[in-house]
Amino acid sequence: MSTFRLAGLGRLRRLQEDHAAAELARRATDRRGADRRTAEARDRLAGTVLSGTSDPQSWRAAVAARAALSATVITAKAAAEVAAEHETAAQTQWVAARKRTKTVEKLAERHRDEEQVAELRAEQLVLDEMATQRAARRVEEES
Repeated sequence: MSTFRLAGLGRLRRLQEDHAAAELARRATDRRGADRRTAEARDRLAGTVLSGTSDPQSWRAAVAARAALSATVITAKAAAEVAAEHETAAQTQWVAARKRTKTVEKLAERHRDEEQVAELRAEQLVLDEMATQRAARRVEEES
C-alpha cells in the first residue's frame, strides 16, 4: 500500500483552516463586544435629560454631556462597523481555507479508494490462481 504523497499538504491545509477558524472566532468576539459597547453608549445617551435644569450653567453642562455621549455613540458605532467588516473578511478567509482543505481531503479519499481497489484486485488474482491450481491438480489426479 503506497502512502498518500499529499499527506503533508493535507496537514498544512488543516492547520491553516484551524488558524482561520480561530481568527474568525476572535473577530466574532470583537464584533459582539463592539456591538455591546454601542448599545451601552446608546442607553447612556437615552438616559440623559435636558429638562429640569434651572440655571443656564447646568443646562450647558447637560448639553455638553449629551454631545459627548453622542460622539461616544458615533465612535462606538463606527468601531462596530469596522469589527463587522473584519469578521466578514475572516469568514471569507475561513471559507477559502475550508475549500482548500476539502480539496486535499477528497484527493486523499480517492487515493484510499484506489488503494482498496488495488488490494481487492490483487486478492482476486490470488484467489483465481488458487482456483486454477486446484483445478489443475484435479485434472492430474483424474488422469
